Amino acid sequence: MKPSTPQRAEWWALALVCTLGAALALLAPVAQPQHFHHLADTRALALGPLTLPYAADVLSSLAFVAVGAAGLARLGRLPPPQRLPLALFFAGLLLTGPGSIRYHLSPSDASLLWDRVAMTPAFAGALGALATERLGAAAGRRWLAAWLTLGIAALAQWVWAGDLRLYLIAQFGGFAVLLLWFRLPAVGGMARLPWGWLLLAYAVAKGFELADAPLWALSGGLVAGHPLKHLVAALGVVPLLRALRRASSGR
Repeated sequence: MKPSTPQRAEWWALALVCTLGAALALLAPVAQPQHFHHLADTRALALGPLTLPYAADVLSSLAFVAVGAAGLARLGRLPPPQRLPLALFFAGLLLTGPGSIRYHLSPSDASLLWDRVAMTPAFAGALGALATERLGAAAGRRWLAAWLTLGIAALAQWVWAGDLRLYLIAQFGGFAVLLLWFRLPAVGGMARLPWGWLLLAYAVAKGFELADAPLWALSGGLVAGHPLKHLVAALGVVPLLRALRRASSGR
């Protein structure tokens, strides 16, 4: 029997992840670059007797709380198989806010762990939600469980062995799988959400992250790339929120 389009898409995704894993296995362990913590905008904000360090990075992290909370409030009328992965995705975004704030108050490997702990369910939820929507409920459950397990294993490998290779698969491998699937039609009974905008925003946000110091220099110390990364990544969720609002209102 010829495999269906969803089955083929799932096998292609598995092949892609395995290929990426095999390639990374050939590399030496990847340590966390310490220059990652050297953020360009170090301006503090005085709040009465308190001082908020890295204020732009800290305050822009609140955008994740806003879109995460808004998403959780809009899941009521979705088909039940879509609710769990989307709830995990939006809960992860909501927790990414305080996790990112914790990191930016005192950037280090130890504080970065809290940021990545929050992002792990967000990655897994996004992958599981898209798999549910485009491949079916059973595929969604498989990929949600697999990516959550991978994310937890990746964090453990980083903490105990100082090796980011599994985390690179969890983050960028997940992005590649989402790119592979997002143009597929929704399976019967599922609401089709505009994941393409989120993927575009994520790519642009990573660009801003890499351009943190150059943007700070080009703007004459007005704005750096890292807070823009936060805002663009959060804005990429807005089309999903609008689609969920339409689904909730029955339109």
